[in-house]
Amino acid sequence: MFKKIGVLSLSIVTGAITAITTIIPLILKHYPGISISRIETLVTISSLSALLTILFNNKLVEKFGLKKTILSGLVIGMIAGVIPFFNNDYPVFFISRIILGLGVGMYSPHAITLISILYKGSERANLLGVQMGVGAFGNSILLFFSGWLAKMNWHYTFFTYLWLGIVALLVWLLVPEVHIDKIKDKKSTKSLSHSTTKYLILSFVTFLIIWGVQLKIPTFLYERGIVSSEKAGLILGVMNIAGMLAGLSFGLMYKKFKLFLLPIGFLLAALSVFGMINSYSWMMIFIFAVLFNFVYSFTGPTIVLQVNQQVEEYQLTKVNSLITMTTILSSYAAPIVWNNLSKIIDFKEGSVLVPMYIMILSLFFCGLFLMCYTTYKLRYKGE
Repeated sequence: MFKKIGVLSLSIVTGAITAITTIIPLILKHYPGISISRIETLVTISSLSALLTILFNNKLVEKFGLKKTILSGLVIGMIAGVIPFFNNDYPVFFISRIILGLGVGMYSPHAITLISILYKGSERANLLGVQMGVGAFGNSILLFFSGWLAKMNWHYTFFTYLWLGIVALLVWLLVPEVHIDKIKDKKSTKSLSHSTTKYLILSFVTFLIIWGVQLKIPTFLYERGIVSSEKAGLILGVMNIAGMLAGLSFGLMYKKFKLFLLPIGFLLAALSVFGMINSYSWMMIFIFAVLFNFVYSFTGPTIVLQVNQQVEEYQLTKVNSLITMTTILSSYAAPIVWNNLSKIIDFKEGSVLVPMYIMILSLFFCGLFLMCYTTYKLRYKGE
């Protein structure tokens, strides 16, 4: 029980990079001579530097061990995260955010890796779902905590990163030393299978769509005449809670639907977005948006579970680092992809409905293809 608490605690701080999002307007006011794009860079630069350590995560684990890599990342992230409280000159602030990202990249992929190594079978499936739920809940905690501290003084927001120290203590005390099998023969250089590569591509597409929907909801509400930012925030907040509930119930749902849970998630998500954009009352939009996040949140854990089940143990660090990269890259790509696709179609240019209809079609065709492919595998290959 205590080991699971230690393992799952890591998921609370996987979204630590975005903890200062709530104070961007206050930071902008503090630096009147600096553009908003440079202020927003203080958030995005951490994601970019995280990619660097994620790329080399496999080497770090081989050299220092999994637990030491995780603990080092948490401590580095905690120290770098609180530095702007003591010195918020823009160059110092900027460099500290780069270092924070390096730390986050050292530990964030291993929220999944620890579960995949320490647990098997249905217990692994249950915990991977719970991990997704705890991750969503953790993001909410960090944003709430940072917002609460900002009410006193925006500088206090950086104490939010002390959570990384608390998690480091839990990991140190409760998580056992983890030894990943090292295979010295030619298999150790074996590349990922085609099936695993396809799942990684699907992971990118999956998160690209969910970021796209969440990105367009505030604009969609505005087009529907609902100009309250409070209502937009409420929808996005409750969507996260719905994602958490989906994660907690993932083990039960996967046991019931098996591989069909993935295409079902895509198809129901398509129906939910279709219902949302054809609604005109805030309450109906709210219901369909929350339903979308609930059903679609079964897709991520299913992909992660399938990938982790089909790779060798020595490949777990690599593959989970790649999964983490797909989520980060998709968040960057989402506004670029959906906005440019809508321009190419050139139908009622500027309307948020264009990219949202493209998302519906993407969800539908992905779901239809996966349904046919899963049926084929089970019927003719006996998988």
